[in-house]
Amino acid sequence: MKEKIKNFFINIYEKIRKYILEKLLKIKEVLKSTSDDLTMIDIEEGMARFSMQWWFMKSLKWLIAAVLALLTLFLWGCSGTVVTKYYPVSVPVACSVEIPEKPIYSKDLVVTNMHILSYTEKLQSALQVCVKGGIND
Repeated sequence: MKEKIKNFFINIYEKIRKYILEKLLKIKEVLKSTSDDLTMIDIEEGMARFSMQWWFMKSLKWLIAAVLALLTLFLWGCSGTVVTKYYPVSVPVACSVEIPEKPIYSKDLVVTNMHILSYTEKLQSALQVCVKGGIND
């Protein structure tokens, strides 16, 4: 009885093994007939082994993606802190200034020029309060 059970399972094992090897041989023939890139395909006892060149070509897209990811990390991932530069900017400020009276024109040119000169000096001294940061309204 044990002999029959043993033979039964051995027969099943042999049939499955034979079936798998036939399928693998068919796959081998299809691969050999359709692909020129595979340099070596050996099927020994149901084991398919491909050449290193085939595996390299198969994994080349992942290799390129990894190289691009590392390149991106090195170029942008470790950037330094942002440096903010401040520049002085003049901002107009409302300032109340008493404007002196304009000089009256006279026929004497020297006197007129003296009045204009004193007018500009008074105006400059009044505006210096706004520039220097005096009392602003």
